[in-house]
Amino acid sequence: MLPQMQREFAQRHFTPQRYERFRQRLEQELGCRIEFRICEAPIFVSDAFRRQLEQIAVELTCACATPEYRAYSEEAVPPQYRVPGEPERPLFAVVDFAIVEDSSGALQPRVVELQGFPSLFGYQYFYARLAREVYELGEQWSYTLGGLSDEAYLQLLRRAILGDCAPEEVVLLEYRPWQQKTLPDFLALRRLIGIEPVDVCELRKQGKRLYRRRGDAWVPVRRIFHRVVMEELEQAGVELPFEWTEELEVEWAGHPSWYFRMSKFALPYLKHPAVPPSWRLSELATLPERLEEYVLKPLFSFAGRGVVLHPTREQVEQLPPQERRHYLLQQRLRYAPCIYTPVGMNTVELRVMLIWLAEWEQPLPVMAMARTGRAELHGVGYNTMPWAGSSGCLFAPAAAGEHSGEP
Repeated sequence: MLPQMQREFAQRHFTPQRYERFRQRLEQELGCRIEFRICEAPIFVSDAFRRQLEQIAVELTCACATPEYRAYSEEAVPPQYRVPGEPERPLFAVVDFAIVEDSSGALQPRVVELQGFPSLFGYQYFYARLAREVYELGEQWSYTLGGLSDEAYLQLLRRAILGDCAPEEVVLLEYRPWQQKTLPDFLALRRLIGIEPVDVCELRKQGKRLYRRRGDAWVPVRRIFHRVVMEELEQAGVELPFEWTEELEVEWAGHPSWYFRMSKFALPYLKHPAVPPSWRLSELATLPERLEEYVLKPLFSFAGRGVVLHPTREQVEQLPPQERRHYLLQQRLRYAPCIYTPVGMNTVELRVMLIWLAEWEQPLPVMAMARTGRAELHGVGYNTMPWAGSSGCLFAPAAAGEHSGEP
């Protein structure tokens, strides 16, 4: 991390007028109002720390694609969501890191969770590009990972999402996409690669084909960019026009099974220095003595829903035995207050977003995301104060990272 640059940004580059212009440009580019809070500052990261994040994210994603882990994670996929045609690896993956201090006081990344599911590949591109431009930070700050240029990043995004299909044959599938807080990302992808958001409830099935309405006609869907969070469907109790288990003539850009396999379910399995000790509740014969040093999490939930930051022994023991396999007990991470702002020091989570094409031996980190603030949870819904919320990363060139003295 580069605390000196965070301070320089706040003191030299930031003005309220620039921030307002940045927000307006972002909403103009995407064509919608952004409902979550946009942080005033990007997060500045050294080249060395970027490479460390990339390496860990690749190692963990590869660990989730081994035959051993796939056998271990068979029970993670509920029978009603066993979609045919599952590939041996996730096409999209993300790894979320808390930035903490180690015993020597150095800043280190530690895994909060991971997902075999797409993230904000479109929105984060616009956030970082416009932040660099509006705040006049200079082109030496990059915002893609994997050494990608803008052109290479967008070309790779098209390959991953479209496959060999035309944009009009591909849909971004979500539940009520126009009401989701992630709508800015959907509209960013529509602008970047030409795919339309489509409500999963508004598809039509005929034989083994799915169709979506386009104007006055129903047109076949060849490929689905999968953004549906199954938890939302269950909570809403919706009836879909197809069954997930059906043999359909459609390709999946991000197969639904990987939403379950590469998730918090994987954390107890992954033995890596960056992964804090974690257990499924059903596998614990006795609870840890100092339960206050742990966090209780549902295995499958988004945006911090259901997380218990300060579980009590009574809370845990009251969970029915049949429900305990759906919960994770994870050692608490103590986030470092490492991000300077004029109103206080922030903590931060950084997300590495990866793409893994079928012909590659390993995934490629391509984009990053940041969430920062002073609340206990890092979802943007919890960080609504000034100088907090949704952010992006700007990466120093190698020389700056090497000479900064920062990790």
